[in-house]
Amino acid sequence: MSRFRVRSDLWKQNHGDSPPVLSAVLTGTLVPTVTEADIVTGGKTVIITLTGDTWVAAGATFDAERQNIINGLDSAQAEAAGWDAVVKATAAVTDVVRTSSTVVTITLEAFASYNVTATETITCTIPASALVSVLSLVATPTFTVTAVGASADVSAQYLFMRPMMVYSAGRAVMEI
Repeated sequence: MSRFRVRSDLWKQNHGDSPPVLSAVLTGTLVPTVTEADIVTGGKTVIITLTGDTWVAAGATFDAERQNIINGLDSAQAEAAGWDAVVKATAAVTDVVRTSSTVVTITLEAFASYNVTATETITCTIPASALVSVLSLVATPTFTVTAVGASADVSAQYLFMRPMMVYSAGRAVMEI
């Protein structure tokens, strides 16, 4: 679990007790791994659950943070048609729902143009502005999206090759 500790001396000075341990955990149908086809099809979820903190108030305050929450889902890779270029850039803010004061559910729509050549690793960083503590958190675990189209593209090129003949001493001995 990702944890952030508040400086206890400052906390005790203002609140009189021990500071909370803040954490965020990812669950849902995207965690721990999905395929590229799952992103193209849509309907998968990321559920962010907080401990020791809460989301900002429901309504206009939270609604103003939904794009920031989407932007916090970041790929470690830089694919031209990958997570950052397609999902993060075009996801609708309405996909982000404040399920409770400690839970947010993101349901991905279909992203037909999502196409990667290698596995992407996605990290969720919750922006400070979306939390009552005003401290950003990195949620655990990360999740991965596995590329599935690369092998199909390579093998498809061989489907349209014409047969070749192998000759020896002027005679055809084998067809490939």
